[in-house]
Amino acid sequence: MWVVITAALAAAAYLAGAAMAQRWAEPSLALPNPSETPPQIAAGWITRTHPIETVGYIRPGSHFDGTLGEDAGERWRFRGRAGQTATIEMWLHPGSGSSVEAELALRLIAPDGALLGEEAGSVFQLPYVMVPNLPVAGEYGIEVSPVTGAPGRYSLLLTLTDASPPLTPGATPSVQPTTMASGSEAVGAVAATAQGGFQWPSHRRDISGWTFHDPRNPGHIGLDIAASMWDPIVTVADGVVTFAEWGGGYGNLVIVQHGDDWRSYYAHLTEIVVEVGQEVRQGELLGGAGTTGYSTGPHLHFELRYQGRPVDPHIYLP
Repeated sequence: MWVVITAALAAAAYLAGAAMAQRWAEPSLALPNPSETPPQIAAGWITRTHPIETVGYIRPGSHFDGTLGEDAGERWRFRGRAGQTATIEMWLHPGSGSSVEAELALRLIAPDGALLGEEAGSVFQLPYVMVPNLPVAGEYGIEVSPVTGAPGRYSLLLTLTDASPPLTPGATPSVQPTTMASGSEAVGAVAATAQGGFQWPSHRRDISGWTFHDPRNPGHIGLDIAASMWDPIVTVADGVVTFAEWGGGYGNLVIVQHGDDWRSYYAHLTEIVVEVGQEVRQGELLGGAGTTGYSTGPHLHFELRYQGRPVDPHIYLP
């Protein structure tokens, strides 16, 4: 009898173990073939949860504005040619209706509906999409959609660059933009005014983190200037304070509106000593450096924007 009972228990244990082994094995058997693109990647790795409305055509080289609420995205269209490189920059406008906590997605869609590039972002870590060698000539789409919250007012800049022609031995390669960027022309027109008109926001000059459109983080639109806690942070030019409070990923943030459509941003401050509406003179104290918001250590995240568009501060600081 004991032999029968032992045999029965052994058989039951074997069957239970086999069933458990099968359950553990099922997920690995369900994994996609590594040589194939998983369907969720091909369809977009940032889930679309909102309808998309087509709003119009975008002209390369000029920035276009739109507004995103919580419930719908927008699609812009443009004509592209095979072999071109498409670069899409995007920025939001904190202090002008954009929620500093909102997140959004930016996508480049091929004429046949295929996803060519996609990136998520926020006010602090902006999406930035660059796709070399567009596959065909035709009408492409640029989608922007909310992921969480209401991103509010945004701006887009599309740059199309033609492929380089075959090189002659000894020649210098060159890449020509398809369309001269009117925004860049406008910035260039006031560059002489800006240079010599701004000063550094801190007595330090060392870059402690990312630079403008750093290759390691292309969505970064400012300079991470080295700082110690409570280092004095000053305004780079005369202006009026338009934002002086908690700015989400920016931490304690001050925005100063200057003349000629310039704005400067000072983020991660440990304390703010100015208020909205206050007039400030060049070199006047705005607050102390810190590590508030999305920050891994004391530093100043500094931005310059012309007509809303982020520009490389290194070009305009003395």
